[in-house]
Amino acid sequence: MRKINFLAILLGGLLSAQTTFTLVKDINPGTSNSAPSNFAVLNGKLYFSATYSPTGSSIGTELWESDGTEDGTKLVMDIYPGTSSSSPSNLFTFNNKIYFTGSISVNGTNTSGLILSYNATDGLQTVSSTAKFATNFTNVGNTLYFKANNTAVTPNTQRLFYLDGNSQAVNADDNTTVMFVGKVGEQLIANAQYKTAANPTWYQLFGFNGTSFDILKNINPSGTAYPQNFYYSASLGKTFFSSNGGEGQELWMTDGTESGTKLVKDINTFSATAGSGPNNFVEYNGKVYFSAADGSTTGTELWVTDGTEQGTSLVKDLFPGSSSSFPEKMVVYGDKLYFLMSNTGGARQLWETDGTEGGTKLVESLAVASNLFVYNDNLYIVARITSTDQAGIELYKVNLGTGTLSVSTDITNKLVIYPNPSKGEINISKVESGTFDLFELSGKLVKRGSFNHNKIVTQVAPGTYILKITSDDKKVSTSEKVIIQ
Repeated sequence: MRKINFLAILLGGLLSAQTTFTLVKDINPGTSNSAPSNFAVLNGKLYFSATYSPTGSSIGTELWESDGTEDGTKLVMDIYPGTSSSSPSNLFTFNNKIYFTGSISVNGTNTSGLILSYNATDGLQTVSSTAKFATNFTNVGNTLYFKANNTAVTPNTQRLFYLDGNSQAVNADDNTTVMFVGKVGEQLIANAQYKTAANPTWYQLFGFNGTSFDILKNINPSGTAYPQNFYYSASLGKTFFSSNGGEGQELWMTDGTESGTKLVKDINTFSATAGSGPNNFVEYNGKVYFSAADGSTTGTELWVTDGTEQGTSLVKDLFPGSSSSFPEKMVVYGDKLYFLMSNTGGARQLWETDGTEGGTKLVESLAVASNLFVYNDNLYIVARITSTDQAGIELYKVNLGTGTLSVSTDITNKLVIYPNPSKGEINISKVESGTFDLFELSGKLVKRGSFNHNKIVTQVAPGTYILKITSDDKKVSTSEKVIIQ
């Protein structure tokens, strides 16, 4: 009995249970994908890009809005009428408008990469047709900055732009090539280089003083530092990023000064120049979480830093060994950090963590998942829940369970699963048909499927597993330890 109770506690720390998903709207009906992306909130509504292309339709990928309900999820407008798509991307909220890049027809010609804006009062407006393919929208001092291609010159150049008082795009500094933009508090920083530099592609960390760029720190004097993935932590007062100081792309931080720009930790010491590739930064409980690879014992996994070398460590090797789980789309919801990861064969999983190894748990395995975010105090995911769903990749509300998937010790509260141990064929009392998930004790999903006639055929390697069973009517859901011989 003591052994079973210990196992229940252990497994309860590994697998969240009773999580369900509510489809907001089947935007692209049937198994076709609407694949919502590029989310931004304006005046309490969620705006995004999605595809609507049923037979006979000519909408394509356009701008949509939602209030979280099926009726409130609708097409804003068909920006590029006909079979073509405007494909809105990089949505950003600023001064009561949504700014984004997209395509429209100009004098009958498909013109892509335009900077557009929208709100319910002014409708759709073209902000710029010369500064195109804008990315890295960044609000500093109530001024909207962004990187864009200056198509007014040949060849096109990548420059920093800002919106003036008339919401027109203005070239902020024509002497510096800009690759990425970020900020430290209210100071703009960038991956940039002077266009007249002896080595114009040796990109370094630059700072912007309001009128022009100047080098903030020459991180790599003998090559390109290429700083990227800028993330400002309000709690720590630093911006974290990935940069190559000669040891490959590693974890750096800056307070906006040269002396305050430092390598936090060389995570990948296995290779002198390969780097750990820090990415997907997010602040949680006063620390910054991110993905990185040590190049030796683990692949790309979940890491945490407090801004010191000693305080930078692996949270958990989600995909044990040198393989990678690639944690991404990290978002704080309630008192946990949630994120997506990839498991064996590229299967997608939703995980949660409280910042400890033991508190890092599998929530649910999914057929496909591409985004995760919080809107109106609810957690949403863009996914296809199972491979047999009648809907494709759509927007779902996540209803997190309050319990954990564990082994019940009360025989009167569980189904009879027999024989146990078995040779792979398992009989289920009381539930004639439903779905099942079979997990290793590590939390890794091994098999998912459906069953009928009260029988499950596992066809897996011998071992000890957790079997989760859900009836077709969803009224019965339980889990049990099973042994396959």
